[in-house]
Amino acid sequence: MVKKIIYFILAIILLIAIYLTLFEILLYNFHYPFNSPIKDPTTHTHTWIYLLKQHYISLIEVDAFNIHEKRHLLDVKRILETTHLLWIIVSSFTLLITLLLFIKKELKNILKQSIIIGTAINTLLIMLSFNFLNSFNTFHKLFFTKNSWSFPKNSLLIDCFPLLYFQEFFALFLILSFLIFIILNFYARIGYENFNNR
Repeated sequence: MVKKIIYFILAIILLIAIYLTLFEILLYNFHYPFNSPIKDPTTHTHTWIYLLKQHYISLIEVDAFNIHEKRHLLDVKRILETTHLLWIIVSSFTLLITLLLFIKKELKNILKQSIIIGTAINTLLIMLSFNFLNSFNTFHKLFFTKNSWSFPKNSLLIDCFPLLYFQEFFALFLILSFLIFIILNFYARIGYENFNNR
């Protein structure tokens, strides 16, 4: 019983590592919606540099944003930095545990549990995406202070990060995670045995 609980916890940790890794990959590589022109490329580029690469908290290069928009970008930057740190910690721990489980030939069980849990979570996320705007607003209410994320439609920040961007980011996240689950499932069923029987 204790072993099953430990394996379940390890499966959750592995799944979190997968999700965080996907999030980081998309965050650093997907910056605007497909087939959508960027209205202000300079501001857009400097904003992403600020969010992902700068270590200081002032948006020095971009004067186009008003104070309300800059405060929100600072909040976003802090969340992204915390997420990045969490990703490093969880991924390092997961890599170590995965190697140990592989050596002990117990990795297959963890992979199967992670796939089952991940598929269930993704299915729930797909259901929530049917009302994406409501889910999007709920997410912001959880992570940001009241009204700090509300902007008029003509806001420059809305131009840089339209709702379509977040919808496509979310869709890519789900597609890639399902693809990873398929690959892991194939490995758990076929590749794992073939590798260990050599």
